[in-house]
Amino acid sequence: GAVLALAVVAAFAALFLGVAVISVFAALVAVLLITTDLAPVHAAGIVAVVAVILGAFVPSLAFRMSGMRMPPLPTNAQQLQEGIEPHATSVVSARAVLADGWMTSLYGAVGIVAAGCLFVLGRERELAEIIMTVALSLLLILHARGLGNIWQRMSLVAPGVGGLILLVVVAAPAASPGNRLVTAGGMLAATAAVAIAAWTVPGRRLVPYWGRAGELLQSALAISMLPLALWVLGVYSTLRSING
Repeated sequence: GAVLALAVVAAFAALFLGVAVISVFAALVAVLLITTDLAPVHAAGIVAVVAVILGAFVPSLAFRMSGMRMPPLPTNAQQLQEGIEPHATSVVSARAVLADGWMTSLYGAVGIVAAGCLFVLGRERELAEIIMTVALSLLLILHARGLGNIWQRMSLVAPGVGGLILLVVVAAPAASPGNRLVTAGGMLAATAAVAIAAWTVPGRRLVPYWGRAGELLQSALAISMLPLALWVLGVYSTLRSING
């Protein structure tokens, strides 16, 4: 039985890694809820920040876990001649496949954790939770644009789009009939824009500053996660009350 279990784990190591990462996040949530007086939405804000940090390190983690290493930078002329032998193509290809599998597993885990956080945050009607939901959703969508694997992209795009849709679904029942019409019109316009982009953008060479703008927006959203989490936790209101 133990030998069979080891064989299964070895054959599906990437899958078990994703399950292990999700389990660690679930344990973190349990610890926060049991040992503190935090509400679920507050725990979701903390976990979202941790998930974003993990997502930033996924490529480097997968690179190392696949057995590949970056050579150290040379510090003198003699070291320029060290480590210049080419690696075997078969070895590099095999390790690249491993790295891709690790990335898919880790991004899948990050996407599932982020989806849970968005589900908790997006159901709230407070401004802090709404803004953090929008920021996290856009961050996931923007981060997915640089990924080449379809499963990796979908792991981030699906929860990102789902978070934005959840905000609309939660806000719609309390909105006035006029606002509902505006919301429906906005969703139709967004759907049309996405459909047009899907038809026209693939295969076209985009102007470089669009990519740069996306990178800057992604960086700004990533940096904003910590301040937004503190806002969700009520840290700023507590500081204001202390200062009178």
